[in-house]
Amino acid sequence: MDAFQASERSESGDPDRSPLANRLLMQVSANRAEEFWYLGADYGAGIVVSGGQALSAVSFHKDELAERPVMVDRRRYAGAKRPSGTTLFTRSWIQTQRQMRLPVVLTDSGYVGQADRSALVAILEQTVRAGAGVTAVLPLHASWLADDGVKHLISEINHHRMPVALVLEHTADPLATQWAVHGLKHLLEQARPAVSLLCTDLSGIGALAHGAAWVAVGVTSSLRHLYPADRPGPPYGTPPTKYAIVPGLLSFMKVERILEGWAHTQQHDDLVEDLWRCACSECGNRTMDRFATCADVSLAAHNASVLDDLQQQVTSPTSWASAIDGALGWYQWIEDEYHLIWEPPRFMNAWLPKSQR
Repeated sequence: MDAFQASERSESGDPDRSPLANRLLMQVSANRAEEFWYLGADYGAGIVVSGGQALSAVSFHKDELAERPVMVDRRRYAGAKRPSGTTLFTRSWIQTQRQMRLPVVLTDSGYVGQADRSALVAILEQTVRAGAGVTAVLPLHASWLADDGVKHLISEINHHRMPVALVLEHTADPLATQWAVHGLKHLLEQARPAVSLLCTDLSGIGALAHGAAWVAVGVTSSLRHLYPADRPGPPYGTPPTKYAIVPGLLSFMKVERILEGWAHTQQHDDLVEDLWRCACSECGNRTMDRFATCADVSLAAHNASVLDDLQQQVTSPTSWASAIDGALGWYQWIEDEYHLIWEPPRFMNAWLPKSQR
């Protein structure tokens, strides 16, 4: 053990636990950190700044870091030329986070591919050497949540006794299948160190309900999952699709579809408009057709506020199942009243299969 490792290991604290408990954070890219910096600040929501310039972006607000949880995720694991998890951590990345006194120090891990046990072990062993207060970022191929993969994952996490933050890979939604959700729930039940999620979406609320320490929900769709190396996402320069959470439907929905639903309500006097009216702190009971013209930061503030409200309501696996069941009822109402068949997001059936309704 060299001097760097010895000094880090000497810090106090339980290596198993995360200093954050049951916390919701919003994840933003470093190049838009200034725009979204105060997102959720009024009610203490944390923020994760992502990308190679994340430390620099956070340093502009060094005098505000004690006001709420702030973390940095280098996202070294993303992109077509991502390094393997066997790649060594960058010492300055960890040291600078310590100097800034960030509540959770995140490793700049490489990617852990399908059945790549050497990459998994390399990340965890380096995290142990880095010392207390460090959380191992585990960017995982989806197969790690399947039966054989998750058993080995649990074994290695428990053996190394360091908190971990998962980043799950998928072209759209890594928690849209029952086997993936089953694997995540099993991991949350059996892992002794704290388990958290980066780059997630509404399933993060379910993860918190099932025992995750903290979750970071992406402000943009590109930060709500990890694109596979051979499917890097929309071409550079493509205008991002705007999504807003419809609280009643428990869904990130394209703004264009929200406008379609609102238009149906306006065409029929006997249809209630409650579904398209939002009482979050950003919207103030305005109707959601405003998303067609509102600024990106206002749309993001709506999503953050709705997530915060949802976290207060969903405090257990039972209340999470109830929230999904209620949303499915609204989808059925849309079919009955609008004669529109809108498929609910697949994560709903993954967390609450038909056999359990």
